[in-house]
Amino acid sequence: MVEPVIRPATLEDAELAADLMTAAYPPEPQDPLVTRYRWAHPRDGWSFGRFIAEVDGHAIAHLWSAHGPWEQVPERHCDIGADVVESRQSDDVLDLAWTWIAEYAAADGACIINGYAAEDEPEVLKTLGRLGYDRDRSEKVWELDLEKHGTRLLAEAKAARHKMKSEGIDLMPLADWPGPDTLKGLHALNEATVRDVPTSHPILPQSLSNFLDRMSGPDLPHDRLWLARHGGRPIAMSFLRFPPVRGHVWTGYTCSHAGYRGRGIARAVKLQSLAQAIELGVQFVRTDNDSENAPMLHINETLGYDPRPAIASFVKRVSSP
Repeated sequence: MVEPVIRPATLEDAELAADLMTAAYPPEPQDPLVTRYRWAHPRDGWSFGRFIAEVDGHAIAHLWSAHGPWEQVPERHCDIGADVVESRQSDDVLDLAWTWIAEYAAADGACIINGYAAEDEPEVLKTLGRLGYDRDRSEKVWELDLEKHGTRLLAEAKAARHKMKSEGIDLMPLADWPGPDTLKGLHALNEATVRDVPTSHPILPQSLSNFLDRMSGPDLPHDRLWLARHGGRPIAMSFLRFPPVRGHVWTGYTCSHAGYRGRGIARAVKLQSLAQAIELGVQFVRTDNDSENAPMLHINETLGYDPRPAIASFVKRVSSP
């Protein structure tokens, strides 16, 4: 095996990284414009390692690490990944890539590293097993056929609008209710509800500035971010992400204020985003949920989503705090 040369990636490598991620796992293409936007708008205080591995001048992998401020992560969790193009996924190359990025994370101060692989990535799964990672959680992935279920979903979306209106709740896109107060309300809603997501490590708070960056990506026009309003404040939201160059349409986030749960509001607002996707001619949408997130799993099942290969998370301790 010719050992790869590994160099730091710059913002100008974002499109190349998207190509490498796509070639590493073709079922989930990555959008180059979205990748560049995310690289250009990092979260405050977070540390990112990004690298390109090359053999004979040809890029074969994108390696990365990401963690929040260590003072907010007492156990020093760090996410890592090694996106090796499928044609180069030999045992030697995969072992080298995953070992290199793990050692980088450890040198950066990580004590526990988290890696991820889809259940239809057999070579990566075997690599993580060889390298001593333990399986941690499972992220259920679903796909909804909008052509097959379109007529029913449009009818359900219309019925949901009428039901919500009868309860004094308006469903609308963000573009119909713009302004800083709305965005601050959505930020507060996001911060309150994200804590309910099952996880093995802490979900760190997100500043208003970072939230606004997230809500302004090239894959999220504000006329496609749906929310529910009651009494002058947002109480639920749901949105799909539409990659501008390539990739699948995914649910970005769906949530409902704790004080309004059990009334079908999250389902109603999610139906509006799905109805809009149908009208835009989207054939399929995908979503993912932690295997322990029972409320969202139930919503997906009732809407007609079909399961796809899940995404497994793996954990490995690399040093002691």
